[in-house]
Amino acid sequence: MGFMLFDESFTLIDYELFPKRRLAKEMIELEKQDLTLQEESILKRNAKNCTSIIIETNLNISEYKNLKGASKFKFETPNAAGEFLRSNMNKILVENEILEPEDDLNAILHDLSMGIINYKLKEASKARDSYLIQAINSIGDIDEATGKLLERLREWYTIHFPELNKIKNQEKYVDLVVEYGDRDSIIESKLLDEMVITDQNPGAEIEDFDLKMVKIFADSIKTLQNTKKSLTNYVEQKMNEIAPNLSDLVGSLLGAKLIAHAGSLERLSLFPSSTVQIMGAEKALFRHLKTGERPPKHGLIYQYPEIRSAKWWLKGKIARALAAKISLAVRKDVYSGEFDAGIKESFEKHLEEIKKKYPFPPRTKKTQKDAKNGKKKMKKKKKDKYKKKIGDYY
Repeated sequence: MGFMLFDESFTLIDYELFPKRRLAKEMIELEKQDLTLQEESILKRNAKNCTSIIIETNLNISEYKNLKGASKFKFETPNAAGEFLRSNMNKILVENEILEPEDDLNAILHDLSMGIINYKLKEASKARDSYLIQAINSIGDIDEATGKLLERLREWYTIHFPELNKIKNQEKYVDLVVEYGDRDSIIESKLLDEMVITDQNPGAEIEDFDLKMVKIFADSIKTLQNTKKSLTNYVEQKMNEIAPNLSDLVGSLLGAKLIAHAGSLERLSLFPSSTVQIMGAEKALFRHLKTGERPPKHGLIYQYPEIRSAKWWLKGKIARALAAKISLAVRKDVYSGEFDAGIKESFEKHLEEIKKKYPFPPRTKKTQKDAKNGKKKMKKKKKDKYKKKIGDYY
């Protein structure tokens, strides 16, 4: 509840209580071995009038040295007043109107214990989220850096072996340069298709010193690629641990990006599905609000394969349905932690219903107007043609 000061006859002289809404947090602060404002306040207030104060504490004695009247402090754990308080806790609290007579102290202590557990779980969850966020951001940084380095490697190595540029697989390209180096060695390895190798050789000869530097550069890119694989595996494991439902629904990488964009898994769970749908498309949203352009239909969730590959008139509908399921999955992860395979199954079922219900693009007012204008033009052409025939006849 706070701190209490008794005299030699165990009469309560003064007390300083914690705010009721912050009880759990104050208990956590006490566990960190820090002197609280409440304890500091009651000691300063009574040090002037007391010849000595015997303090029952688990903190280091050095924490009290800088307080006024520190010379009067003595330390004894447990002390007589503390034992008296614990033996008569309910009676003392009721007599001093700290508790109401009908209040159940055991129930209060139980709620406090649960509050401390929940607070610790939230703090642990934040720490886990932080590691995950750093990992997924690192993957993005590696992708950006690797893309630029690969462009440089291709431009560099093209001088010697331009035909190798036909290989679109970046990892295979880097492996061939690292493992074999010069053109002749790569061709002799017989790992290339005949389409890649031509009889002509427009490439320049490369000296050993130059080839060595190219291979070192390619090897550094390969290291980054291997690092990305390790980080991807780490993110998958972390997502299965802290957000199994979200990971199952949209995949570990996209799920981690959503968490990173929101700041934490708990914060993501507080977002409505409409916000989840356009997360990552803030620029387009502000442009819509400023200029009146069409609002964005999706943000980060566009990376979901079913949205990216969908026909244009289905993208918004699928994005809206997916955002709703993401909100459900995240809340399940945060508040129950239980895996529910039915979330993804229900989304896939809804996805099929959307595709069946909207097989063709909608007829908007514009298309209907165009269709009417087209019919009028056709009627006019027929009428003109008929008039022309009659004119020819007469």
